[in-house]
Amino acid sequence: MIIGICLVLLQFILASGPRNYYSEDYEDVSGAPECWVDGYDAGFAQKYDKDRADECNDIPGGQYNASWKYGCIDSGLTKIDCNQIKDNPEHLEHESLQEENRRSCYDKGFEDGNSSLAFNKDRDHGCSEYSSAYRYGFNAGCESIGNTDDSCELIIEGHELYCPDNPDDPACTEFLHNATNKKPAEVCNSPGGCFKDQDPEKYCLNYNDPTFCKTVGNICDAGGFVKPEDAYCKGVTD
Repeated sequence: MIIGICLVLLQFILASGPRNYYSEDYEDVSGAPECWVDGYDAGFAQKYDKDRADECNDIPGGQYNASWKYGCIDSGLTKIDCNQIKDNPEHLEHESLQEENRRSCYDKGFEDGNSSLAFNKDRDHGCSEYSSAYRYGFNAGCESIGNTDDSCELIIEGHELYCPDNPDDPACTEFLHNATNKKPAEVCNSPGGCFKDQDPEKYCLNYNDPTFCKTVGNICDAGGFVKPEDAYCKGVTD
């Protein structure tokens, strides 16, 4: 069972294509980590260097080609699109690709934010390997057209993530006072204590548990919802 779980986790890590991940079997093999990073950067840039791939094939593990496909998929292309790129190889200066990818992530984010488009979570996931540049670019583009930082963060994170951390924001009042937007009451038998006991105000922002929340100091209104004008607990009553 444990072995099965480990294999699933390994498969997940590989599928997500992290730039600095390479097989521990080749961690100490000279050149293997560099081949993995070069392959991922090239794949994410949607380019392929056959000469570099051939060099890396002389090193056990074929790290360049192994990581290239993950980088290419993380860039947003399909397997078919990636295979077509490999049919048209080019010579690459791999040391410049990391910055090129970071810049392309930022520019795409700025373009989307500046155009009032939705935050692209898939692009953000891929760009997490490059200093989360898509997110920073999106925020800058969003603010450049007159939006506040808070309103841009709400667009980026969505109400589910943003509002529990920003209950005083008027844009969150309606969301936080709608029980259908909350998670079911948490069931906890942990000997170390439950989330609702450790952080009752944050718990009541996230969970639909009016029986408990009505007992939590003066942060709640009559319906068991955290008051938008008084979001934080000032003491727990019996």
